[in-house]
Amino acid sequence: MKFITEIELRALYKTEPFDSYVLEPNTKITPGARQFLVDKRVKLVQAQCSEGKKSNTNESNQAQARENWCALRLRGRMDRIEAYFLLIAADILRSGDAVLSEEVMALGKCFRNVRNAEREQKAPDKIQFWGWSEEEIIKRSENLEKYVEISEFHVGLENGKEIALLNHLRASLRDVELAILETYWNEEKQVCSRQDLIDAVNLIINILCMMMRKCLGGKKCKG
Repeated sequence: MKFITEIELRALYKTEPFDSYVLEPNTKITPGARQFLVDKRVKLVQAQCSEGKKSNTNESNQAQARENWCALRLRGRMDRIEAYFLLIAADILRSGDAVLSEEVMALGKCFRNVRNAEREQKAPDKIQFWGWSEEEIIKRSENLEKYVEISEFHVGLENGKEIALLNHLRASLRDVELAILETYWNEEKQVCSRQDLIDAVNLIINILCMMMRKCLGGKKCKG
């Protein structure tokens, strides 16, 4: 199953604005992408599947195998992201920024909690960072990611390497969000059954965006 993201819709809309969007069969839309269409007043149209397609035992087995494969892929991606946190924290420390390195390490522990929550099928622990609650983090980072567009200009700055590394983590976490949707999408209810995991990942992304903004002295990250 393919998921259409907000980033894809923004790029498409930027190329040529549209007032309706057709969602093909076996394609879903992320919550962020759906909100983007609402904000732009774009009508979402669900394409109809071709008739004569009936479920059978073989198809059911294939669906189950696909679900198992999605779960394995999700866990592989989450393991890779956790490794990224450690690698990037070490790289930043070698660059001489011990404070930022510790923050990345601490955020990596938050992500490890999300990974463990998925594997143990339980709710993730509440995230606190810089002494802020989840509610405070959400409030302080509202719409911040929309302004994060890292380019070659930012790489050329004095702390450009750190900004690029943080941005790499941000983009990698977006990939995890899609993997969670693929694994836990409830077709009947048209919702993700593990929205709590997605919310936690989005919170970590928001913190990364704030870190990048702090690297730029509080300025927006547009190039």
